[in-house]
Amino acid sequence: MKIRITSLGCRLNQSEIESVSTALQEAGHTVSFTGNADIYIINACAVTSRSERKTRQLIYRAMELCGDASPRRIIVTGCAGDETMHDTNITYISNDRKYLIPQLIAGMEKNEIEIRDASRFDYRAPVKCSTNRVNLKIQDGCDNYCSYCIIPFMRGAPVSRPAEDILAEFSQLLEHGYREIILTGVNIGKYAHQGMNLAALVEQVLLTKGDFRLHLTSLDPEAADDKLTRLFAHPKMVKHLHLSLQSGSDAVLERMNRPYNSAMYIDAVRRLKDIDPLFNFTTDIIVGFPGETEAEFEETVNLAENVPFSHVHTFRYSPRPGTAAADMPGAIHESVKTLRSERIIKLYTQQKIEYYKKFSGRKCTMLTEKVRDGMTTGYNEYYVPVVIEEKPGRNRFIEIITEPDKSGLRLTGKPV
Repeated sequence: MKIRITSLGCRLNQSEIESVSTALQEAGHTVSFTGNADIYIINACAVTSRSERKTRQLIYRAMELCGDASPRRIIVTGCAGDETMHDTNITYISNDRKYLIPQLIAGMEKNEIEIRDASRFDYRAPVKCSTNRVNLKIQDGCDNYCSYCIIPFMRGAPVSRPAEDILAEFSQLLEHGYREIILTGVNIGKYAHQGMNLAALVEQVLLTKGDFRLHLTSLDPEAADDKLTRLFAHPKMVKHLHLSLQSGSDAVLERMNRPYNSAMYIDAVRRLKDIDPLFNFTTDIIVGFPGETEAEFEETVNLAENVPFSHVHTFRYSPRPGTAAADMPGAIHESVKTLRSERIIKLYTQQKIEYYKKFSGRKCTMLTEKVRDGMTTGYNEYYVPVVIEEKPGRNRFIEIITEPDKSGLRLTGKPV
């Protein structure tokens, strides 16, 4: 059968659906991301009202294509709101049974659908992932209960995958030619299995033989302990972190129930820049959180000016029903949120230009990813995108000299 997959949301969601896609292809199905299909899989996200709205739009579109056969032809999984989960026009599969989608489809063909045990980690290695950078799931769940966040209700309590399973899949991915492997989860800083924390796991992974890069996903600053920080000096570590901020105001961070303050954030940045002055920081910032005053927003701006970031995912706060913040007083008008968002975007755009200037004439190692129209794109060891006017082939590490282009917002390079 032809199966169309659309995935929204975080790297963890992407990692899981890549594994499902691999299992479907191994079962003989054709997986596509466009066009008509026999089965439509929508990997949903509910982290913001916008992403939840996008999920509904995808479902409506699939229903138009399927007609009366919708419940048997549309599978929705991932983090979805109550309305989606109870929609009789679809088949909803929870996150802890997402790994069973290939068996579910096989059962639909035979009219024999079997209910099996829930599992967070019973996935195939995503060896048919379409890129040469691949996600490896090490953790799931979160119990921080940040006041704005719906994810603990969607993903449950933290659980960690056994280290031996992670190391085995890591080796399997290397054997299949992947050169950059990204450790992912809901909150990888909470990794804990039989006395091993994230730093100890990373240390073990780096002992693996092979030509690869190891990349960590989003991390809260309190998880960037001294041991983990020192490991970024290893030549196989990507010198980048999506270091979660949300706000630079301690008062707002407290209302958000975040597990750190601004001083802890600045300290984590300082220690990482001591390892490598060019260390690349990206982050998330929420503007317009309930009660956020102009002075509190200025604290966020001041902190952002002093990091600085090469990219910021800016979110205008939207209440998620069931979270503590949804009932907080002091709602901020949308026009104010828009202005604050625009200011953050303007700030980090200039910061990106200044950061990229530091790569002028610098020798870097590029992992080539896509080749099109005589141009090759990829990323350097700082997770900065690079384009070269050469065709060295995909999935290769090559030495280049980089320069910012005329816009200042992209690096170009020439092989050494």
